Amino acid sequence: MANSITKEEHERNKRRRFRQLLGAVLCLLILIGAFNVLAAAVSGVAALFDDTDKKLEYEARLQTLVMFDPLPFASLDQMDDSTARLVKESAIWSALYNAQQSSTGLDNYERDPDTDALIMPAVDVDAAVAALYGPDFKIEHGSFDGVDMSYIYLEEQQGYLIPVTSQMGLYTPKVEQLKKQDGKLRVTVGYVPTPALSGDYSMSTPSEPTKYMDYIFEKNGRTWYLTALETSEMKPAASSTATSQPAEDAVVPEFDPTSAIADTADSALLESASTQDADSAADSAATDENG
Repeated sequence: MANSITKEEHERNKRRRFRQLLGAVLCLLILIGAFNVLAAAVSGVAALFDDTDKKLEYEARLQTLVMFDPLPFASLDQMDDSTARLVKESAIWSALYNAQQSSTGLDNYERDPDTDALIMPAVDVDAAVAALYGPDFKIEHGSFDGVDMSYIYLEEQQGYLIPVTSQMGLYTPKVEQLKKQDGKLRVTVGYVPTPALSGDYSMSTPSEPTKYMDYIFEKNGRTWYLTALETSEMKPAASSTATSQPAEDAVVPEFDPTSAIADTADSALLESASTQDADSAADSAATDENG
């Protein structure tokens, strides 16, 4: 009888230990699940407040305008003539950048037969203007003097003659803040100087913004368009103007469309020269055989 009770107790103990082990496993799984849910919730909340992608988007949209450092304007129809020219010039460079990023690059664009300069169609410039300022804002096409170069408008080709030269610009944008208020989007942009600002490419250049401007966007349909430019209340830290980083650390615009124009032109010249050399060699060989 004692042995029988001992066996029953032994079986009960085994079942008890099994239930305890199963309970421990279930508790562990519940804890892991709760941790995963909490981590996912934290990541989701962080994603809601992470506007890094939006900041990069507006940096790309404003890059060619910031590089020319336009003066503030209360509305698009209140720009002075100088700012209007900068808007047109920045739109030309934006169109060049968009073309450079396409699958065909700049190869399909017509070139001037005398200078090999690229001809940027006015319709491409109009598209760049509409992308930033909205479909209702129009510019008047014609020749004009830009910041560092003159742009010749060819009436027959309906396009701008783009000189084969480099254009780095004065600043590159760093979006610091996106703030919606009263139906408008205020994009606070830091201006990071490029070496072109001082003309000294060997000295150190600040890698942080030295001033800030607020770009005001209003929504038309599903897209925000630029409508005004204001001086920002955000001010640069004292160290950003006093402390400089090595020149190789300086932030510069990520594109140089005219370099691409020049590279394409150089490639064409090299190919032409190679063809001429090959033809000359063939003619010489034929002359030797006849001799």
